[in-house]
Amino acid sequence: MLALVVAAQLVADRAVVVGRVDDGAWTDAATEARVDQRAELAAIVVAHRGKHRVVLVPDGVTKLELAGRAVPKRDLEPLASVTLRWFAVEPRGFRASPAANGATSDFYSNVSTEPKNFGKWLGYDRIDYFERALAADTPIIAATIDSTDAALPGLGTQRFKVDVELGGVRLASPGAESTDTFGITRAVHRVSIRKGDDFLGWLAAYLLVPEVFGSAGPGHNHQSDRFTGADCADVLVAAERRRGRALAYTNVAGLPAYASTIATATELDDRGIPARAVTGVQPGDLIRIDYAGELRHHTPRDWDHVAALWEDKSDPKGPQHGGPDGKLDGFDLVIHMGHPRLVIEPLARQAPATIDVLRWKN
Repeated sequence: MLALVVAAQLVADRAVVVGRVDDGAWTDAATEARVDQRAELAAIVVAHRGKHRVVLVPDGVTKLELAGRAVPKRDLEPLASVTLRWFAVEPRGFRASPAANGATSDFYSNVSTEPKNFGKWLGYDRIDYFERALAADTPIIAATIDSTDAALPGLGTQRFKVDVELGGVRLASPGAESTDTFGITRAVHRVSIRKGDDFLGWLAAYLLVPEVFGSAGPGHNHQSDRFTGADCADVLVAAERRRGRALAYTNVAGLPAYASTIATATELDDRGIPARAVTGVQPGDLIRIDYAGELRHHTPRDWDHVAALWEDKSDPKGPQHGGPDGKLDGFDLVIHMGHPRLVIEPLARQAPATIDVLRWKN
């Protein structure tokens, strides 16, 4: 990287994106906030004067942490006379080029989706990223998520990059090029905005995270822990892990180990109406799905998919006029990992199918 003499004996080394929530410290760690909190991003420049580190910061950045350590106020100096460009760094929803691991699906997959060897490990798929220029040109901006769901504005996960032009020389924080085996690296500043602190609240923070069938990775490098990719079961476990529960990642068949059965297997017809009444379900309950109709035996597994109940709804023409009725049916809204990311839609879109209902154990 080019070094730039900013002032006498002052040399700029790198541009960094930092964030804060409400009035907390600015930090280069990921910015995670509830939608009712204020989240902001700032551009800073790390420099040195001889052997002494100096950090150039915009007005308003007085409490700063880098790599988990507080930066002494004596090391902070004003960031002035700069030109800035902000970018959103985003994953492409569908693969933009042939899969490096031989996967044949349009969506990202670490395992085979072919009937003859369904589920066979292929190796980590390559996730494609791009940068989208933002209109902001100030050193401090709101950490705003451009959600694809109009009903859930501002929720989900997005990453940000900044270009700083200082004295004719450009410094850029890490962007779309900064990837490793598991996807985009932690060096690219992540912003995750959740709906609340419960399971569904954290699950909403995974909006815009791409589907990766067979998501995987060791420890905290699991793709779901890093918000780089998740499949239908892993994204649910990841949201529960964010609440502090020490759950190992598993597949749809393994979820009963973490949950109680609320409703045993029953059939949904083409409209999503169950063969017998399913009552007592609550938002956040898990709905496992084994597709019927043309998709019967879609996979060699007993359960093809899993969703979570988002909102109890009813027939808009019925006595509740679309409001909650305490019954599980095709009008209820579910959240699940679709192609190519989390979606919220009526359960009827997963019918016909066999389903059962689980609830996380306390």
